[in-house]
Formats: sequence, C-alpha cells, structure tokens
Amino acid sequence: MRNFENKVVLITGGGTGIGKATASAFVAEGANVVITGRRQTVLEETARELGELVHFIVGDVSKKGDHKRIIDETIGKFGRLDVLVNGAGTGAMGPLSETSDEVIESTYRTNVFGPLSLIREAIPQLVNTKGNVINITSVMSNGVMPGSAMYSSSKAALDHATRCLAAELGPSGVRVNAVAPGFTATDITAELRKDEQMVGMFVGQTPMGRLGEPSDIANAVLLLAGEKAEWVTGQIVQAGGGMML
Repeated sequence: MRNFENKVVLITGGGTGIGKATASAFVAEGANVVITGRRQTVLEETARELGELVHFIVGDVSKKGDHKRIIDETIGKFGRLDVLVNGAGTGAMGPLSETSDEVIESTYRTNVFGPLSLIREAIPQLVNTKGNVINITSVMSNGVMPGSAMYSSSKAALDHATRCLAAELGPSGVRVNAVAPGFTATDITAELRKDEQMVGMFVGQTPMGRLGEPSDIANAVLLLAGEKAEWVTGQIVQAGGGMML
C-alpha cells in the first residue's frame, strides 16, 4: 500500500514549481490531490499531466472568501482533508524606499494572510482526520539581505505562526510544520537565474553546491506529512542544501 492511499491533500500554488512537484509526489504515493491557483489554464494542464487523482480549484489565497470556498469544494469532492500544503507565495523584492503600499500589502496577503485564513477554515476537517499542515516558507526568513525586507519578514511571520499553531492545534491531534526552501529553480526565481553572477553567488553560499529543484522540496514535504513524522510538529525544516544555516 502506498503511503498516502485514500488520503486527500490540498496544495495551494499547485499548478507550477514546488506546488506541482509536491502534487506529483503525493500522487505517486496514492493520494487524491486538490491543487489551487489563480490561472485556470495552468491548473488544467497540470491536472491533465498528473492524472485522474488530481482535481483543481481556481482560487486566490490573497482574497477574502476564497479560503472557505476552497475548503468547502475540497470536502464536497472528497469528503475529507488529511494534509494542507500552503505553497502559494510571492517573492517581491526591492528597496523599501521604492516599494508601494500595494506591493507590501500584496506580499503579506499572499504569504501570511492566505495561509492563516486557509488553515483556519481547514481546522475542523484536519481535526476529524488528525491531519497536518505544511507551510512553505524560506531560508530567507532568517536571512538578512538588502532589498528583502518584505519577503523575508513575511516568511518569518509564517515560520512563527507555524510554531504557534503547532502548540494551539497539537491537543486536537493536528500537526503543523514548515519546509524552508533555499534558492530553487522555479518560476519565481526565473529572472534571477538569468544572471549567472547572481546564481554563482547563491550556489557559493550553498554547502551542497547546487541550486535546489522543486522535487527536493516535495520530498521534504512528504517526509513531514507522513506517518513516520507523527511525533514532529512546530518545526521549520530547511530544504536549502545548507544555505543560510
């Protein structure tokens, strides 16, 4: 029997990058997977590629109201929820002096408000299944780099929320952990990866000596979500090849 047979996994940002790799990994372990995102075409293509175990819901985690609808549709389709992976995120960077209120708000609505609201709506279902939450944060939550104040602080907020919610939900049998990627080859980093000097800098700061792949992060998510990690909660697990230890 595969490790997640008959389990239901909801992955935000599941159409591309880390989210897509995570969806693929759960499908390989027998899970029914719901992926969400803003772009219907992308979700349709991913669902078609990954097969009949994947269902998609168009939704925007930065918008009020979408969180409840996403959970309700997931339960309506499958009747349960075992794992919630908060993978949707934005990587806005730049000097604060050149950053608008709109960009600051958008960053926090996607990276903090979205995961917290979705967890809130999912709690009753996760209590029923003794399920768990995996938040995708970043090694930058502990990093100090010019131009990263918005992104790093939003991920630091999600890290700390992970620890607080682990304490809050633990008595109900729900685990909450996070995976913190390093510099990973995704759409978010596509522009940065065009700069060979920048890539060289990040690789030079990574003891394992390479960029991360989405599958590296997906493997860490599966490890934390599985039964063999049933005594692990409130942890921020770095999946960055040692970057910013």
